[in-house]
Amino acid sequence: MAEEEIPEWVKLPLDLQHRFFQLAEEEAEKIIGIIRDIDSNLSILRAEVSPHIRSLPDQVKSSLIAAVDGSRSPKLSERLGVRYGVFTYGTVYLRGLERVGEKFEANVFRRRQAHSRDESRFFFPLLTTYCERKMALEALDKCDLLFIDGSFYSFVYLALDMKKRGLLEGRKHIVDELFELTEKLRRSGKVLGVIKRSQTKALGGYLALTVGRNPFLTVIDKHILSLIMPERTFFEYRSLLGEYPTVVYTELARLALKGEVEDDPIKALKRAEDKAYEPFESLNLPKDGFISMNRVHVKVYSGLPPCEIEYPPTVNLTDVLSESNLFNEATNLPIALDLVDNLVNVSSKFTEEFVSEIEGRVLETLARNGENLESIKAFFSFLNPQKPF
Repeated sequence: MAEEEIPEWVKLPLDLQHRFFQLAEEEAEKIIGIIRDIDSNLSILRAEVSPHIRSLPDQVKSSLIAAVDGSRSPKLSERLGVRYGVFTYGTVYLRGLERVGEKFEANVFRRRQAHSRDESRFFFPLLTTYCERKMALEALDKCDLLFIDGSFYSFVYLALDMKKRGLLEGRKHIVDELFELTEKLRRSGKVLGVIKRSQTKALGGYLALTVGRNPFLTVIDKHILSLIMPERTFFEYRSLLGEYPTVVYTELARLALKGEVEDDPIKALKRAEDKAYEPFESLNLPKDGFISMNRVHVKVYSGLPPCEIEYPPTVNLTDVLSESNLFNEATNLPIALDLVDNLVNVSSKFTEEFVSEIEGRVLETLARNGENLESIKAFFSFLNPQKPF
């Protein structure tokens, strides 16, 4: 019989165990209050949103669907005097439920430890997005529809943070090239972005203009819409919000939390616009494409949150939603994207295994050639020893 695993909780001293039980109870009470507040006010939002929820069209099409996604090391390794990360990216092609093609690539991210951790933290995701977008552009001519992971222009906010920290010098060309790749994907008229880790709070921001402060300012729209939308329906933001992108209304929610909307809603809306467009102004990038983007939530299956999708006006949404076997009944996400996500996933332990492989090859080669073993030992000594994870 396998030895029963001891819960981490009981490994702590009794005083700490009791304190954590107390903290868990306090946090549970806070969450219960939030849930009750949302439920008691949901009718207000339901009245605003429900007229804009539409039924899905019949799923009768069977086009060639592709998806591009990538994965990177959750944690960088610093064992060899170099900060290492690995990343993968790939494309899967489906027609209905049949996989008809695939392509995968892998690469390594390295930075000397003398460089700041901030530089690695920002530049690593920027580099992986760049590689994913290049692969997406290569896939365009081989498919009818293409899904990419995340929002089209989310990288500009990352680039803005880098600029503010003085980390963008010498790398602006990567941002410019990434922007051009994204523009080509947008203009193609057959690329959509799937926002899996949504932070959109546009509905709370919208209510801040119409009814003032409300309990939805800190709740993501995906959660709210999962309570409102029936299965086999979709909700387009522009139907309710009009001309402004969802990012502007999400920024309005943030301003409303600080009490800066009720006194002068028009002024607050202008401030929210300026904040949403700041990366484009600061990085000297045109914002027309960003402003033109649409967002939709699609709920095919009950019991699951809706899928948030971003798409340019050149994409015919009705045609997309007419595709058969497009969404996964286990996740309510596009099947092709789920598939490639599973195939390219990099676990937290893989980076250490990769670095161990480098270390082993170095040791084997140098020892075989009679190199100085003390030099080898010194090189691999941890300057900052890390516990294995």
